[in-house]
Order: sequence, then structure tokens, then C-alpha cells
Amino acid sequence: MKKLLIVASLLLATLNASAQVNITPLPTEVTESEGTFSVKTNEINSWLVAPNVVPTGKISKHLKTTVSPEFTELGEEGYRLKVNKKGVVIESATEAGRYYALQSLRQLLPREVVLGSYGEKKVNLPFVEITDQPRFAYRGFMLDVSRHFHPVSEIKRMIDLMAMYKMNRFHWHLTDDDGWRAEIKKYPKLTTIGATSDSCRMNDMEKGLYYVKNYGPYFYTQEEMRDVVAYAKARHIEVVPEVDMPGHFCAAMAAYPEFSCEPEGAHAVIDGHGGIYEDILNVANPKAVQFAKDVLDELCDIFPYPYIHIGGDECPTAGWERNAECQKVIAEQGLTSPRQLQQRFIKEMSDFVKTKGKRLYVWNETITEDGSDQKLMQETEATIFSWYPSKKAARLAADLHMPTVVSDIHHQTGSYYINRRPSADEGEPLGAGKGDDTVEKTYTYVPVPEDLPAELEQYYIGVQATFWCEWVSDSRYLEYLTLPKLQAVAEAGWTPERKKSWADFKRRMLLDTPVWDALGYNYSKHWMK
Repeated sequence: MKKLLIVASLLLATLNASAQVNITPLPTEVTESEGTFSVKTNEINSWLVAPNVVPTGKISKHLKTTVSPEFTELGEEGYRLKVNKKGVVIESATEAGRYYALQSLRQLLPREVVLGSYGEKKVNLPFVEITDQPRFAYRGFMLDVSRHFHPVSEIKRMIDLMAMYKMNRFHWHLTDDDGWRAEIKKYPKLTTIGATSDSCRMNDMEKGLYYVKNYGPYFYTQEEMRDVVAYAKARHIEVVPEVDMPGHFCAAMAAYPEFSCEPEGAHAVIDGHGGIYEDILNVANPKAVQFAKDVLDELCDIFPYPYIHIGGDECPTAGWERNAECQKVIAEQGLTSPRQLQQRFIKEMSDFVKTKGKRLYVWNETITEDGSDQKLMQETEATIFSWYPSKKAARLAADLHMPTVVSDIHHQTGSYYINRRPSADEGEPLGAGKGDDTVEKTYTYVPVPEDLPAELEQYYIGVQATFWCEWVSDSRYLEYLTLPKLQAVAEAGWTPERKKSWADFKRRMLLDTPVWDALGYNYSKHWMK
């Protein structure tokens, strides 16, 4: 286990010490010089400690790290790394910057050191100066664990991958129609009834599609969620929980039907297929609204970061149109569309979480659906996650002066929805998409339009690799689809657009595959051709 953790933290780099610098994501500026610095492997061992517990200052005879406000020009996550005849010097303004510098330093080490086969030899590091900082503040990975549950052990493996490639936000999609996966102590039926489905469609790489009965209860205890938060924090990753509301709420309504638009109607947890369903929260019922606040209240205590995601996507209004309480609110408040009930609900949730020192993340339907109250959404100060139509939604968010994170689903131009099949080759496992969501398309996608007015660029705050699990019920298939699309999005989040090169990225990924092999990750190989 210790060896695997070391391998994971190192990430791998070059075939030999004198090869060119191979760092992913590609740094902002790299200046190489003639010459190498020799260091014994026994000293390198002191560099392999997890960076979050290494004291600033002289780590070893030839490695010095300095964290100081004097380096503010490097930004919150930037760093400067120098290798010369005296050794290695790292400078940063924050601990996060130092962490990323050490990740890059480890990628300079020869593969043989990483794999423990160098013995007591000396290692030659190339003379280099790297000045580096990320393009975007938000560099995320979203994992849906509602449609199919993935254990904490696999969550941590995904977080390890994120850390290797300098990603800093894990968006944890904890609830949906197909299962409620977060323990809420005030409402225990959410994780008994809501975390179990009578049957569930499964899909893995070997068996293909099949069904199981009585799927669950599968959920994370509050202790497990706190453990994931701590594990990610040690790797400078913030965990953003998502509890989708007021739509995609079937699992919650199956547990507590009194909060639905039709309490006496049929309610059920969906069977892993995904989809859009009309069983939504009655946003005109004060008790139902309080239920939503109570859920957020417990999650705000578990997840310490400034944002919480409440979804807001694909919310049909049919339930509200049939509900007398909702119709009364529409009439009394002079609303022009039942859709505006959603914006009023989101505004109330926003006001509530602000009392907890947090702001909302939401999907783009909250501003793009016909009838949406965009002015009220501006007042929430929410961040918009743009998925479909991503380019239009992101531009609209920017025009409204609302921050946006780009996660495009569009397979023809390059999808950041990395759960989609990368190939239509014969024998490819069943999955989402037509097989034309290639790694190259993911890598070459341009998240910020070239013709965007300069004054709107500030609202494009990041990119996200998004993984939905309707078609993915096992960890091997999850990893197969994730690697190396996750790395492609990581580079989009860090590296300036002008420096990106598909050919060079592909070359660096080929050098990384032995690390994935050593750690036991499964990955697709179509991109290697």
C-alpha cells in the first residue's frame, strides 16, 4: 500500500533523467538549460512524503521550499520550481502552490525511481526553471453516485487521480431519482427507503446489461462523507456536494411523499435508468421547503467549503401545474410561468445557505428554460454550470454577470461528459453515446469562445469533467471511461489554450500509462492508436 501511495503521488514522468520535461498539465512557462543535477535516491525518499505534511523550509540537503506572501505574483495556486547545480528550490505564495510544485517535481523523476528499481543510484534532474499557475480557479470532476453507488474506496481512487493532475474540485452528485446516498439524520427514511430500489439495471464491462433485485440501501454515512472531505483536503481538493432539487427528487419523494405535489400518488425510486420524472418537490408547501432547508443544513455542517450545489436541472413543471397550492402562489404573486416557482425556490435556498456562509451552484436550466426569472437568479449570486446548450448557457451567464463552469455534453464538438463511449469499435462495452466522444475531441474542445468580449472572460471561472453513471455500475468501467479524458479536462483547466497540443498530450499520456498500470487503474486504449 505504501508503495502504491508513493507511486500515486509521483505520477511518473520520463523514460530517463535526461529526457525532456514531461509534466501534465503542461506548465505555463518552462525554461530548460544545459546540465543536470545529481541527487542520491536515499535523499529523494525524503521528497516523497505527502506534501501537505512537509514543513516549509529545507526538506533535505538539496530541496528547499518557501511559502511566502512575497510571491503573490504567482497567484493562489502558482509556483516557481528551479533545478540548478545547487539543487531544487520551490517558491509559492500558498501551501496549495507548494503542493502543485512538488507534484511537478515528482514528474521530473525517472520512472525507475517511481517504480522502486533504481537501488542506490544517483538520479540526474534536468536544469530547469518552471513558472506555473492555473488558467482557471475551478478545475473539477463530477461523479454521480445516485444511479449506481460507488464505495468510498473508489471515491478516494478518483480523488488520487485528480490530485496527480492538479484538479481542485470534487463535485459529488449524491442524490437523484435513482437513489439518495447522503445520510441525513433528521430524515432517516432518505437512507432506508430512498437509498433502495426494488430493482436496478446494472451494466459492466464483462456482463453487459442485467438486473438485480433490492438494490441497496447504499449510502454514505456522515462519518464517511467527513472522511472523504478530509482525504480530499489533504490533496488540496474541495468537495462540493450536490443534492438535486426541486426536480430529480423521486428518491426523496418515495421516502417522504407528504412533501410532493401529489402525496397520495404513486412514488418510487427509479431503477438506474436515469431520465426525467414528474414527481418533484411541492415548492408551495412551507413544510416541504423546510424539509429542503433541513437537508442543506446538515450538509453545510459536513462540507466546510463556500459552495453547495442544488442542481436545478431538468425540472418538469407538470406537478406544479396540477397542484392547487402551487397554482395559488402563481396567482397571488402574479407569476407569468410555473417555471418561475423554481427560481423563487432557488432564491429561498440561496438566502438560507447564505446564513451558513455559502453560495449556490446550479445547472444552467435555472436560467435557460423558457419562462425562467433571470433577474431573480442574478440576485441569488449563484454559479451556473453550463452543460446544454453549453456555449449558449455560458454566454448567457456571463451576460448576466454570473460565474460559469463549462461542462459541455456536445459530442460532435468535444464533450466534457467523460462517461460517454470513446469508440464505436466492435467489442466496445455498452454505454452512453454513439462512440464518437473521443479523447481527442475532449482534449481539443475550446471552453472559452475566441470571440468572447474581454470584459466577460472573468465570468468563465472553470471547467469540469462530468461523469453520469446510468450506464456504469462497476469501478472498472468507471476508470476505463475516465482515463485519460479526466487528464484532458485537467489540462484544459490549467494550461493556456495557446500552449495545448493534442500530439504532445498524447505523448505524455503514453508515458503515464505505467503509473496507471502500477496502481491497477483500468483505462481505455483507443487513443493510443
